[in-house]
Amino acid sequence: MNVRWDAVVDRKAGMKDPRHVAVPCLASPQDSGCIRADVQLFGVLAALSPERRIQLELPPGATIADLLAALGERLGEAILVHVLDPAGKKHRHCRLYVDGYPVEDVNEPVHAKATPTQVEIILLIAPEGG
Repeated sequence: MNVRWDAVVDRKAGMKDPRHVAVPCLASPQDSGCIRADVQLFGVLAALSPERRIQLELPPGATIADLLAALGERLGEAILVHVLDPAGKKHRHCRLYVDGYPVEDVNEPVHAKATPTQVEIILLIAPEGG
């Protein structure tokens, strides 16, 4: 990955309902267009979670917000508090990458593909710009 963790600035973010629930995908990913995601947690988030790498399945048309909601359901609200503010916007000190590209808008769609979508989430500490 050729993106510096501190190179992304929160210019736009938000979702209408930060507490909405992601609907699980009930059919096999190959048949239904379900989205498979491999989420990796770094820094403080990794310390808060019993799992550093989480595999999720999301329904077709899911967004980053849906992915985060599914992550919160699996790992608890403590994770989401560090990633999203009360309005559902991504915190400035949180960096989120999807397949190596920085993502700021949690309403962006996650696309189904043959291999799992790679999602990396890190919280920057003060010396790193957090």
